[in-house]
Amino acid sequence: MLAVSTLLAATVLPTLAYGQETSQPAAAPAEADTTEVIVTGVTMKTKKVQSTISTSTITEKDMQILAASGTAQLLANIPGFLPEGGTAGETHNNVQVRGLPQAGGYRYVPNLIDGLPAYEEPEAPFMNNDVFIKPDIMTVRVEAVKGGPGGILYSNALGAAVNYITRTGTDEFEGGYKLELGSDDRVRNDLFVSGPLTKNLTFAVGGFYRTSNGVRDPGFTANAGGQIRGNLKYTSDDGSLTVLLMGQHIDDRTAFYQNVPYAVPATATPGTTAAPFTVDTDLIQNLGLDFGTGTPVSNQTSFYQLYDASGKQFTLDIKDGIHPKFDIFTAEVEKVFGNGWKFNANIRSTEGSNGFSAMFQDPPVDTSYLINGNPRNSGDTGFNGLIHSAPYAPWYQNAVAVKAYYTDSVTGTDLTTAKAAPAYLANNVPVRGFVEATTLVSDLRLAKNLDLGWSSHDLTFGVYNSHYTYDVFSVFARAYSTIEDSSRKVDFYAVDANGQQVGPSITKDSIVSPALFGLGATSSEQTKALYFLDHLTLLDDRLNIDAGVRWQELVINRVTTNSFNPGNTSANVTPNNVTVGSTNDSLAYKNVAIPNGAPQYDHQKYQGTGWSLGANYRLSGGKSGEGDTAIYATIAKSFRLPGFEDYIFGGPATNASTGAVAQGNLVEHIMQYEGGIRFANNQFAISLSGFYIDFEAKEILGSTLVDLSASVGGTPCSTVPTPANCPVVRDSYHNKLENKGVEFEYYYHPDYLPGLKIQGSIVLQDPKISNDVAYRDGIINGSYHTVAVGSYVPQRQPKTVVNFRPSYTFTSIPLTIYGQAYYYGERFAGNDDTAIYPAYTQVNAGALWSVTDRLDLQLHIDNLNDASSFTEGGSINANTTMSDGRYVGVARPLIGRSWKVVTSYRF
Repeated sequence: MLAVSTLLAATVLPTLAYGQETSQPAAAPAEADTTEVIVTGVTMKTKKVQSTISTSTITEKDMQILAASGTAQLLANIPGFLPEGGTAGETHNNVQVRGLPQAGGYRYVPNLIDGLPAYEEPEAPFMNNDVFIKPDIMTVRVEAVKGGPGGILYSNALGAAVNYITRTGTDEFEGGYKLELGSDDRVRNDLFVSGPLTKNLTFAVGGFYRTSNGVRDPGFTANAGGQIRGNLKYTSDDGSLTVLLMGQHIDDRTAFYQNVPYAVPATATPGTTAAPFTVDTDLIQNLGLDFGTGTPVSNQTSFYQLYDASGKQFTLDIKDGIHPKFDIFTAEVEKVFGNGWKFNANIRSTEGSNGFSAMFQDPPVDTSYLINGNPRNSGDTGFNGLIHSAPYAPWYQNAVAVKAYYTDSVTGTDLTTAKAAPAYLANNVPVRGFVEATTLVSDLRLAKNLDLGWSSHDLTFGVYNSHYTYDVFSVFARAYSTIEDSSRKVDFYAVDANGQQVGPSITKDSIVSPALFGLGATSSEQTKALYFLDHLTLLDDRLNIDAGVRWQELVINRVTTNSFNPGNTSANVTPNNVTVGSTNDSLAYKNVAIPNGAPQYDHQKYQGTGWSLGANYRLSGGKSGEGDTAIYATIAKSFRLPGFEDYIFGGPATNASTGAVAQGNLVEHIMQYEGGIRFANNQFAISLSGFYIDFEAKEILGSTLVDLSASVGGTPCSTVPTPANCPVVRDSYHNKLENKGVEFEYYYHPDYLPGLKIQGSIVLQDPKISNDVAYRDGIINGSYHTVAVGSYVPQRQPKTVVNFRPSYTFTSIPLTIYGQAYYYGERFAGNDDTAIYPAYTQVNAGALWSVTDRLDLQLHIDNLNDASSFTEGGSINANTTMSDGRYVGVARPLIGRSWKVVTSYRF
């Protein structure tokens, strides 16, 4: 469901181009609204057509019809945004923008609620930005800006910023209720009420609660929970003072869907950069899970016993999914003084936790390879070799074989009645992450309107401050199960000639390692910024200019215990009540990688400075209803300060030979150039823009490698095996991206056929990423493997995206029917350009019937044509093969066909 919200948008008027409000479906068509104003990326309300930057909007009426299930689905309405739909579920999806390279999440797209972040860092491990952003009936509008002043007014808005605007009360009592029923046993209730409390005080309160089995049904209720939020707004008699107090409580639980295993016929050839392999769903084979509906998680494979940093056993319950529990409180004050002065103070406090319980997938494994070793991997002797190696060999003297059985078929040490496991198994990586986080953010602005006669200036001086904390624990494990709906766990045992268990089990409740690695961190960050923006109006309001600058500093204090670096403890966790070496024992208890690396302390300070200059000139129009033609252009330099992925999960790194911190500059910079033309009249709304991006990523450290030029005791370090105590080397490099593209939005509502509307968008881009220097990333047969300077297409970035959205409203009955074809171009699976995910076209259709002026019924069918492709995953290579010669991999497929019925009532 890559673009479910975009797909549903076929019923609405051209809000993406000029934000026209819709009437009821059977109402007469309205002309394009060129008077719509925006509040995001600007310091004063500005007509959208006069904006100096690329702006897209989604109105309340749009969202009523869109009925998006999650944030990423909603953002698919915005040209230049490339969200990977709802393939991960309702939350923790990936959102990319204009070709900027990233592995996932919201790294360059901070999401704001009423102009402030719910949490300062948009991409935190195990806590993506969208766990806070849950559009519901209290969300009245969404605005997105790309480039320009967005990078001046908001933290880390290097690519774009999205602002979700909340309903507040009016002087009339009103309310609404919405019920959604879906094919995934979905039941969602939305409700709000609002109105006046006194002459000066209004209120609004509402939220949602939802349950469902999830878009990939694991056999249990995968999604359950919701949020409630409300606000009080005071307005003084003269309108010069407004005070808004807001509260929000989130307690939600959603499933996280990762990759699905697949196989490729043995006749295929693994891809190379020169001849990439196309991971085509018509060619590849599922191994027991349907690409459109299947999931490796089931009731049986949702519970695991893992170990935390203290070596204590705990239960991972994957049914808990992504589980944010947060309280958010906000105060907004606006005071208008005389002589053009105005003061704004916006303050927000966020506190709570997010649980991350999921199961990742590595490429599936061959059962015989696990037992006997993969002949393609030198030195791999499998479980047979393991049990006959020190110190385990004495326990297995009577063993004649290692066998795999369904876990639930084993009842004791007599394995003759146990059911043998299948030839191929899912390679599961159960994951538990838990985050406790807080944010206290303030944004203070002092504005002055200055009229110089020939020009009008709106000057804004801002002071931004945010203190936020991030405490995280995580552990990753390894387990095996069958590849099928309602998957079953698999365990491995050594057996004697009579089929009796010999010695400890090799796995325990399917787990071969209850702790592979993990991450622990406690951190406190402080960021502060100063910014200035001048909105300049000239030539009788025909020319608008925005010029601004932002300086920001980030101070980091953190302690990490990362089992990658600086290491972890290899522990024996055999329970005290288990006799070592007995059949009650398990090799899974031995050599457990407890994620308790020695604490690594760090204090760092980073700074960034950006600026923006943009202009909009109205060529014609200016009166309401006449339409407008305007041209605009913007040039901006923006920056992104380091995030948790940089200085916690991935660094700063310690040089293995010297102990010195080796991490380089983590501040990222971008230059964006954009220009375009906008035109609208009563039949057309068209926006055409072109952009060019020059982006430099943070400094990246390559792998820590042995220094092959050195020797120890006269033995060269290039020998195999390498002698101990060889010094190491570690290269550093930058990735750079250049992207040029065109974004075209259109709307056509012909006079000769009033019920017809055709709208959509076309995005064309050509992103190219390159490394600035050659670097060494591995050692193969005693020689460095070097990555030469070169360019490639960043992973999962299509060059072409097309939306075509027709709809027709009948004049005789209050019914609108709609459809959409959404084309998503081919893209590379990884940054090595060796595997291609094929292009696809997804078709949706639906109908909306206005039963009365207050009651609407809607039917929406998503992915009507059951389109298939993948949104992320790995490449195919010669090392990932089965014993029958087939290549195997994992990828996250599109969601199959689904439906939703929505009833909306307004009062």
